[in-house]
Amino acid sequence: KQKLTLYQLPLSNYPLEETSAIVELETTLPSSGQNDSPLCIATVDDDIYEVYNGKIDSPRIFSRALSADEIERLKADASPLEVGGDDLVAAWDFSRDMASATVTDIGPHGLHGVVVNMPMRAVTGHNWDTTHYDFKHAPSQYGAIHFHDDDLEDAKWETDFEWRIPDGTKSGIYAARLRAKDSDGEHVDYIPFAVRPKRGKPTAKAVILVPTLTYLAYANERLAGLPLHSAGITNRPLVKDPLDVYLEQHPEFAMSIYDVHSDGSGCCYSSRLRPIVNMRPNYRMWLVGAPRHLGADLYLVDWLEAQGFDYDVITDEDLHHEGVELLSNYRVVMSGMHPEYWTTPMLSALESYLANGGKLMSLGANGYYWVTAIDPERPHIVEVRRGNSGTRAWNSAPGEQYHSATGEMGGLWRHRGKTPNQIAGVGFSGDGWHSPTPAYTRQPGSFDERAAFIFEGIAPDEIIGNFGLVLGGAAGDEMDRLDFTLGSPPHTLLLATASNYSRQYMPVIEDLLELSSSLLANQDPRVRADMTYFETPNGGAVFSVGSITWCGSLSHNDYNNNVSRITANVLRAFTLA
Repeated sequence: KQKLTLYQLPLSNYPLEETSAIVELETTLPSSGQNDSPLCIATVDDDIYEVYNGKIDSPRIFSRALSADEIERLKADASPLEVGGDDLVAAWDFSRDMASATVTDIGPHGLHGVVVNMPMRAVTGHNWDTTHYDFKHAPSQYGAIHFHDDDLEDAKWETDFEWRIPDGTKSGIYAARLRAKDSDGEHVDYIPFAVRPKRGKPTAKAVILVPTLTYLAYANERLAGLPLHSAGITNRPLVKDPLDVYLEQHPEFAMSIYDVHSDGSGCCYSSRLRPIVNMRPNYRMWLVGAPRHLGADLYLVDWLEAQGFDYDVITDEDLHHEGVELLSNYRVVMSGMHPEYWTTPMLSALESYLANGGKLMSLGANGYYWVTAIDPERPHIVEVRRGNSGTRAWNSAPGEQYHSATGEMGGLWRHRGKTPNQIAGVGFSGDGWHSPTPAYTRQPGSFDERAAFIFEGIAPDEIIGNFGLVLGGAAGDEMDRLDFTLGSPPHTLLLATASNYSRQYMPVIEDLLELSSSLLANQDPRVRADMTYFETPNGGAVFSVGSITWCGSLSHNDYNNNVSRITANVLRAFTLA
């Protein structure tokens, strides 16, 4: 007979709370013989079921049972080779190759493995002593992986059909329409995709930078069930889209970076290789009762088509991989409605483009906000470490603010020294979902001769954007403001402002140092949407509207309105200059 001993030893000892346990069992174990079954960690077998929730650190296998003294030496981080000698079979070091799917065996046999479904790496281990917060400075203290039973990297669906885009297809946003019939009738779905121009061959002077990283960050978000109406952020009933209901019925589609795992830890990865039901052109987001993200960006596409403007389409991933050379093909770059998530290569490319004379129309809000990473080996994965500030859905655990994919610190770009104001002239100021939104009124800067082209055809006292398809106005959802203390260029013109927001709007958390009874938007002048303009070196310029809902007002009155006119004035001037 053999004796099996299981030790449970606490990381920290507390008086009157004894959690140590040692269990021994005598049993007869069959000879292992030849065995080609995979060794699985954190799951029963390679079919991936009965998955473990929690961290596993520094697993080791020896060909014999270790003594209690040897186990204590391992617990004290002694080398497994020194402890077990020739009896060491495998010793996996999870702190190595964290920017990949590889699990490295530092034992004598090189029994390397792979992680499945993106368990969280670059997390603190059992021996983390709180003196280092960057895993690169103390890798031996980051020897754990955090597994979750609801992780998903790849749904591994088989290909059902392929379609080669014909030569000469116009750059734009398209969708594959899928139709199926059953006893309940016909079901229709639309799978969106972007068609960019051939490399190095732009077909227009203007380009839309489609914020696909934002789409991926919100992919399958499951926040519709939260009691947001009772929290006082909207005066409207919140209505779930049928796709939200469908998502609730399918937890296997995983979640967004706005959700938490079943063990309460924040979800920091999102993968494109799965059904993403809220990335649909006909999806109406429950928070605004209208399109948001992809659907809202189609308002801009619709307006460009209706007004006869030529444009190309590129995505965040295109910019990340190709850099400033991609943008240099165009005179003007138009943002989407919510360009929130930016990688370092993306931000560097945009900065270089503007410094070299490029022009930006920032037609949304809450942009250039979160530090984001794209996995270098698996580019279908984005990673966001929230940190402990900003308007966020969860906090990073202590010592876990650095991205596993790139090794860089996460959180807000504002706290990395690159504020949205430096890029766009404005930065995140507040949010809320009261309908209707306030409207813009012209400010003295709009009468400066530098801005005359922007307001051609707009009366001096004209109210701007008191209409729209989203929240009833052009200045709502999330807003940005001019703030010279946060890096808005000193020569920035304040063109128009929407203010006097209702109690349903709140200032952003990163602007608050302490709590008070005057946190509501109607008592905080910082909560506003500012329209701005400034010039950049070599003939460049930036125009920003400071609101997510701006483009939802473009089509009002058959496109004959002041939001449409201002946008057209800027686009014509930027493409002709």
